[in-house]
Amino acid sequence: MSLTVKQKGDVLRIELPLEKPRPSKSKKTMLVASTHGVKTTEVRCEGKRIVVVANAFIYPNKKQKEN
Repeated sequence: MSLTVKQKGDVLRIELPLEKPRPSKSKKTMLVASTHGVKTTEVRCEGKRIVVVANAFIYPNKKQKEN
C-alpha cells in the first residue's frame, strides 16, 4: 500500500492505489482502496501531523444509485 498525502494551499490530496476488490469485514461491501487503518502523515496542520483513515468500496451484486 502506498499512501500519498499532499497539501496544496487549502486542499489536502489523498492518493491510494486501487486494489482488486475484496470483501470488507462485514461482507456487505467490497473494498477497492484502503489505508488499512489509521496512518500518520508528514503533512502538518497547526504544527501537528495530520492523521488519515480512508476506505473506498463498491456494493456487490446491487444496483448502485448513480448521482
